[in-house]
Amino acid sequence: MIVLGLLFAALSAVYRFIVENLAAIVAISVVSGLVWLFAYLLSKAGSRNQTATGQTSVGRTLPPLVESRGEDQQRFAPTFRTGRAPAPARWVQPGEAVTVQGITITGGRFYLGEAVFFEQQEIDGYVVNPKLSARASRPDVAGDSMPYWPSYADVPPASRRAFLDWMSTGRRTASYGIGHVFLFFYGLEHRLFVDRDLASAPDCIAEVERLLATRVDSESFQSYGKRFVDIARCAAGMPLVLPQPSAARSHCPEMDIPVRLHLGRRLAQSPTILSEDALLWLLALPDVYLRTAAVRCFDEFVSLWHLRFRNAFPEGFDVATSGNIDLRYEAASGAFRVAVDGPHRGYPDVVKATTSLEPLRRLVQECTDELDGFSRLLGRQPDARNSVQASLLLPQDLLSEVGFDALRSFGERLSEIMGGESRASTTMGTVLRSAGFDLPENGKVSSGLADQLGQVLDRLDVAIEPDRRFGGAVPQPEDQIFLFKSPRGGPVDPERQAYRSMKAQVEVAVLAAAADGESSSEEMSRVIAGIRDGKDLSAIERARLIAFAVTIFNNPPKLSRVMKRLAERSDAEREAIAHAAVAVVGGDQNVQADEVRFLEKLHKALGLPKERVYSELHRAAPRADEPVSLSVERREAGVPIPKEKSVAAPDPVVAPPPVAGVRIDAARLARTQRETDAVAELLANIFEEEAAPVSVETPVATAANSAALEGLDRPHAELVELLELKGTIARAEFDERARAMRLLADGAIERINDWSFDRFEEPLLEDGDEIVMVAHLRERLAELRETTA
Repeated sequence: MIVLGLLFAALSAVYRFIVENLAAIVAISVVSGLVWLFAYLLSKAGSRNQTATGQTSVGRTLPPLVESRGEDQQRFAPTFRTGRAPAPARWVQPGEAVTVQGITITGGRFYLGEAVFFEQQEIDGYVVNPKLSARASRPDVAGDSMPYWPSYADVPPASRRAFLDWMSTGRRTASYGIGHVFLFFYGLEHRLFVDRDLASAPDCIAEVERLLATRVDSESFQSYGKRFVDIARCAAGMPLVLPQPSAARSHCPEMDIPVRLHLGRRLAQSPTILSEDALLWLLALPDVYLRTAAVRCFDEFVSLWHLRFRNAFPEGFDVATSGNIDLRYEAASGAFRVAVDGPHRGYPDVVKATTSLEPLRRLVQECTDELDGFSRLLGRQPDARNSVQASLLLPQDLLSEVGFDALRSFGERLSEIMGGESRASTTMGTVLRSAGFDLPENGKVSSGLADQLGQVLDRLDVAIEPDRRFGGAVPQPEDQIFLFKSPRGGPVDPERQAYRSMKAQVEVAVLAAAADGESSSEEMSRVIAGIRDGKDLSAIERARLIAFAVTIFNNPPKLSRVMKRLAERSDAEREAIAHAAVAVVGGDQNVQADEVRFLEKLHKALGLPKERVYSELHRAAPRADEPVSLSVERREAGVPIPKEKSVAAPDPVVAPPPVAGVRIDAARLARTQRETDAVAELLANIFEEEAAPVSVETPVATAANSAALEGLDRPHAELVELLELKGTIARAEFDERARAMRLLADGAIERINDWSFDRFEEPLLEDGDEIVMVAHLRERLAELRETTA
C-alpha cells in the first residue's frame, strides 16, 4: 500500500508538471525530433555517396581519364578542414632522413606535417601527418582498404603503415598496390604546379619516369604520369622527346602534348608543314583511326604517305589557327586545376586550327587502300613480307623508294644469269627458281604465274619473251625464253595493227621454216630480216618480235592455234602473212615438198588462191647464174651447155639462161632433167584438185586431231576440221567437199551429229543454206584439241 501510494503521488506530480509546462515540452520535443531527423538524413546521404564512389582498391579500378564515369558519381577528393588552423606541412628534400611512426624515410619528395594549402583552403589528403596512427599488425600492402582516390588522412592505419614502409624502401618495390603510388604522386603534382618549385622539376620528372617504367601494370598511372611529365617539361622550359609516328592509339581524348608543342614550334617558324609533321598531326588526332592494312604494314604506310603527300602538296600544307597553345594541369588527386606558364604560350595551337584537314584524311585512306593487297598477303603468309611476290603488291614508286631487299636480290641473280650483258637466252624454270617462285605440283606454269614473273621483271626493267601479256604463249619450265634490258619491261600494245600483223607473220614464217622437219640459221636470219624491214614498228616492238622469233624457232607454236587465228586477219594482213611465209621457204636453193604443202595449207586457211604458191615461190627464189637446185648434185666438168637453148623446166622451176664457157656432164644433165620433170609433175598434181580425188587438207595438227576427233574416220574428221576453221560454209561448198571425199553430204552431217551427241550430248552442225558449226561447241573442240595436243 505504501508503494502504491508513492507511485500514485509520483504520477500525479509528473502530470501536474506536464500540464504546467506543456508548451515548453512540446517545443523541446519538436526541436529534438527535427535534429534527429536531419542527422539521420545526413547519414543516409553519406552512405549513398560512399557507395557511389566505390570503396574498391585503386589497383583494380580504371583511371578517371580512361573510364567515363556516371553523373551520380563523385570524386573522393582530399579533405578540406576548417576550425583550428593546421600546422603547415613542409617539403622533405631528397636525401633528407625523417622518422614517422617509428619508420625512417630517407628518399624525401613528400610533404610532412598537417596540411598544405591551395587558394586559402587546406589539403591533408597527400600530406604525411606524423600524428596519425600507422600501427598495424598486418600492413595493407595491396592497398585493398584504400578508396578510389586515396587520402593519407582518411585511410586505415594498416594502409598508412604499408605506405610508410614503401616510402622507406625508396619506392622501388613493385608489389605494393597502385594506391600507394598515387598517394605519393599527388604530392609531386602539388610541388610543381601549386608551389611552382620549378627548380625541383628535373628531379620530380625523373622520379615519375622511373615509376612509369616499373608500374606498367597500371594503365591509369601510365596516363596520368605521362601527362605530368609532358606538362612539367613545358612549365620548366625543358625539351620534350621528339614524337615519332606510331600506329599505337592513345586512350587519352586529347591530342598528345609533345605533338602539339612540336607542331606549334614549326608553325611559329612557318605556316606550312611538310609530310612528316602532317602525319604526326593526323596520327595524334583522337578521331583518326588507321585500318588494318595501315597498322599491319605501318612502315610501308609511312613511306607511301611521304610519297603521296609530296605529290599532292609539293609546296607543303598550309595551316591557319585561331590562337596559341594554352595548357592547364588538372591534378590526378582532383585537388586543383591550374594554368601552366611556359614558352609554349607563344606557339600556334593545332588544336585550334581553322584549316580543313579533310584532304589529309583522304590521303590516309588512299594510302591504306594501296596497301590492302600487300596486307592481305601478310595476313595469310606473315613470312612473305620480304618476298618477290610481295613486291608485286606494292606500288612501283614505293619499291624504288624503300629498296625492296627480295627484289634487289633477284635483280642481282638475274644479272648473273644474263652474264652482265643486256640480253640472254635461258629457260623459264631457271628464272622462276631465281625469283623464288614455287612451281605447282603438276610442274606446269600457269598463266597467272607467268604474268607474276613478267610483272616482277617489269620492275627490274627487264623484258621477257614469250610474254603472255603481249600475245605470247605460256613458257613451261624447260622452254627457252629470251631476256633483254628495257625500261619498265618494254610494254607494247599487242593489238596495235602493225605489231599484231608482224607477230602473225613471224609465227607463220617460223612454222614455214619448220615445215620440212628442221630449221636453219639462214631461215632464222630471213625471219629477223623481215622484222627489221617491217614498217611502222617502234624499237621496242622490233626487239620484242626478234626475241619472240628466237624463242619459238626451236619450239614452234602449235599449228592449230596459229591457223585458227588467221581467219580474224584483214585482207592486207593475210597478204603480208603469206608473203612472209613464202619469203622464208623460197629463200632456200632447195624447196622441199613438205614446205610446199605447208604453203598450200596456209593459202587455203588465208582464203588465198593456192595457185599463187608456185608463182610466189618462183619470184622468191634466189637469182643465180645457174638453175635452181631441186636435189643435191655433184658437178663434173667436161660437157659444155648447149648454146641453142637451155633445159626448160615446168613452172615454178626457173630455166637457167645460156652461159658461155660452162661445161657440165651430159649424164648429170639428163639426171637433173628427170628429177625436174618429176617434181614438176608432183607440183602439178597438187594444183589440180579436180584431176583426181584427194584428201582435203586442213591446217590442224594430225596428232591432235586423232585424239580430239576420236570416233570419226578421216573423211568425216576432215569435214569437222574444215568447219571448225571457217565456222560457216555454204551448203554447195559442203556438198562439193563431201563428194570429193566420196561421202553423201546429208549422211556426213548425220554421222557427225551422231558423234557429237555421244561426245557433247547435242548436235555439232546446223543444216540449211549454210552449214554452221555451233559456236560454243567449236570452242570446246579447240579446248579439247589443246589438251590432247
